[in-house]
Amino acid sequence: MKTAIIQPVIKGIYAITPDQINSELLLKQVKACCEGGVNVLQYRSKTLSWKKRFEQAKEIKQITDDHKIPLIINDDIDICEHLDAFGVHLGKDDESIQNARSTLGPDKCIGLSCYNDLQRVEMAIKNDVDYVALGACFATKTKPNAPIVSMQILKMAVKKYDVPMLAIGGITMDNINLLKDNGMYCFALINSIFSSVDITSTVKQFKLKIR
Repeated sequence: MKTAIIQPVIKGIYAITPDQINSELLLKQVKACCEGGVNVLQYRSKTLSWKKRFEQAKEIKQITDDHKIPLIINDDIDICEHLDAFGVHLGKDDESIQNARSTLGPDKCIGLSCYNDLQRVEMAIKNDVDYVALGACFATKTKPNAPIVSMQILKMAVKKYDVPMLAIGGITMDNINLLKDNGMYCFALINSIFSSVDITSTVKQFKLKIR
């Protein structure tokens, strides 16, 4: 039976899974994230087969539903639709916003990576996305060649556009407050959470940082 999830505001700690072929380990990590109180969880895998990604996403959704945490699927509209996930996150080379909306319907959450490009933010808003992601905010191991978005651009974007914004890229305990001070209120974390020895405790510490 499907657990009802109340539409959340995109805010707080937004955890993104790393590529992990070991499903047992990944599910253990996701459960620890949920127990720590992440606000949103995105399933992201760039290397596994569609079948393996679908299997992992299906099991992850059982965990996120149990904790009433919305699950976003990275890049894959089909997996999102099949699992009735909360929404999908699209990047530069992924399927179009219009295609995602027509496939998933008006009630699903669609997020778009806008990197350091305010024109792309404007395009996203015109196409009725539910949130945009800006970054990399700092150097990141996940995307070492990603363009860096300046604090000035972040501040400008927050002031100018009325759309939920997600800061992503290289965010740590040491720099998250800089983003908060510049108006950001949702923070995407991959390595800072999933490379932690105690994921639940780490998530709780991040939540205390942004209160």
